Amino acid sequence: MKAVVFVNDQRMEIIIQRLRSAGIQVQEGRCEKDMEQIERMANKMDLVILPIQGVSDDGFIELKKRGYCMKDFFASLRKETLIFTGVITPYIKKLPQTVISLLAREEVVAANAALTAEGILAMVIQNTPRSLPEYCYDVIGFGHCGRAIAGLFHQLGLEVRIVSAHAHPESAQLPYSFIRLQEWQFQQPWPVVINTAPAEVISEAMVAGWQTQPLIIDIASRAVGVSERVYKRKDTHVIAAPPLPGIVAWQSAGEILADVILKEVKR
Repeated sequence: MKAVVFVNDQRMEIIIQRLRSAGIQVQEGRCEKDMEQIERMANKMDLVILPIQGVSDDGFIELKKRGYCMKDFFASLRKETLIFTGVITPYIKKLPQTVISLLAREEVVAANAALTAEGILAMVIQNTPRSLPEYCYDVIGFGHCGRAIAGLFHQLGLEVRIVSAHAHPESAQLPYSFIRLQEWQFQQPWPVVINTAPAEVISEAMVAGWQTQPLIIDIASRAVGVSERVYKRKDTHVIAAPPLPGIVAWQSAGEILADVILKEVKR
């Protein structure tokens, strides 16, 4: 079995190691020279592992901050080739091959949420001048990441409040306080605000009415959870978190992805 892995972060290094350990021949895509050889070998590939962010709408991937057009490569693939990516973009949807979204798998979502929580903790430590217990924490959103962040912070003895647009029947049994988003948006937030919601929840009008400005860490896509105008304000401290699993725990994140790939290959 032959595979090509397009390497744009350290998670892919782990995937390469695991595939080779399983007896799979791996071609590495890292630079222009590699890409030329990969295009010639495309029709022999059984597996394709794309960068986690997938392929742009015009058919490009990014390696080492340089874009590479993938149209000829995809056109040369056999229909039975299995493609793995993180995000399934509109371009990928048009391909005739079977495409598996790694980030849509429940085991990856849950594990990445735990790694994201660790990354958020590191960001709070790096961006606050006082010890962790001296702050209270608003966590907006109660999906996988919101739950993981709240759980980790609570385990450390920190005061956490969940801000959610929806009621949660289990909230009475959980060790956090809950507040509805509609109510929270008219109050002064706690000193650290962590947004996980993929919809705009912090507007410029809200921020302008706050008496003191919190540290805001936004793990949703930029200009989705927090208004772009808020990012541009000079009196606010808002940080767009990068994809944390691939940065703070890249080896663990790579192992998680490799497990899913190998499980699919063995089917």
